[in-house]
Amino acid sequence: MTLSLGRIAGIPVRLHWSALLGAAYLAYSLGAMVSLVAAAVGVACFGLSILVHELGHALMASRCGVTTTSIDLWALGGVARLATEAPAPKAEALIAVAGPSSSALAAVICSTAWWLLPLEGIVGEIGRVMLWLAYLNTALAIFNMLPGSPLDGGRVLRAARWRLHGDRLRASREAARSGVVIGSLIVITAIVVSLRGNSQLSLLLVGFFVLGNARAEVAFADMQQRSISTQVGSLAWRFLAEFDERTTVGTMLNEVARLGQAEALIATNGDEQVGLVLLEHALRIPEEERDGTILGDIVRPFSAFPHAHSNENISDVLSALDPIEPLILLIESGGVEGIVPPTRLRNLLGI
Repeated sequence: MTLSLGRIAGIPVRLHWSALLGAAYLAYSLGAMVSLVAAAVGVACFGLSILVHELGHALMASRCGVTTTSIDLWALGGVARLATEAPAPKAEALIAVAGPSSSALAAVICSTAWWLLPLEGIVGEIGRVMLWLAYLNTALAIFNMLPGSPLDGGRVLRAARWRLHGDRLRASREAARSGVVIGSLIVITAIVVSLRGNSQLSLLLVGFFVLGNARAEVAFADMQQRSISTQVGSLAWRFLAEFDERTTVGTMLNEVARLGQAEALIATNGDEQVGLVLLEHALRIPEEERDGTILGDIVRPFSAFPHAHSNENISDVLSALDPIEPLILLIESGGVEGIVPPTRLRNLLGI
């Protein structure tokens, strides 16, 4: 479950429920040093610094000609989701470095504030929060520059290897395998330290996160190899069914045959196309609630999905796919011509 926080520079910002758990943990740890109010403010500021980190990626991506579809914040950090791959190794490296650079700048600002503030009273408490923020942002910048995917340092490594031998897929595999090694070392370190009596649950979770995502990126590179010669148009379902957004989910499901093999429909408001409704989302609604739920309640904007032209390869937009609900919008003449449905993509990619 995610909560929309609005848009920044036109980019949707969403908060995952797990971020609240992470915030509670940080507030508890900081609460041992300062008052509850100061701890809450400190955690909110750290959340803001993570957002700044991801905005660094997004703004640099924009300068390099790459669109950011959304920024998602969750318990272990955040992610700026890019619509396409970086066009060149230099752009890849610049986009990757922009995030840790933003965190490093935040650390400098916070440490300077701590140095300037007196140590006593309420102001001193603010200073301790600034020192805590400086420490976390420094750790965030350094950790993210470790040379393995999915970390930013892994993106820099991929850019370097891509520039060296000119093979993007090979570079992706190399960076992901480095991430597997780094994730494994973090997990082993956390276990060893914990066995010696100093619990490192958070470090263990981070290690498993890096390890799991690195393995996924190795598999992802293999998917890219399978999809590199498959064009979007060859898998697309054209002429999507349209329903008024005020139509109930129950009514739509009674006419589900209109969808064909698209597994989605376009919700409209008069002559305007509002967005896309996935059949999977509609089917998740309990039967007793379907007649009281309209399509407008579950519609998603077209900008939430990666898009491509019919002559582009699937591999060109693979990085922007949601692995849980993969879908590509087919865009022709400035409008939505069709989609590559989730089932067809899963069959091609083996997911």
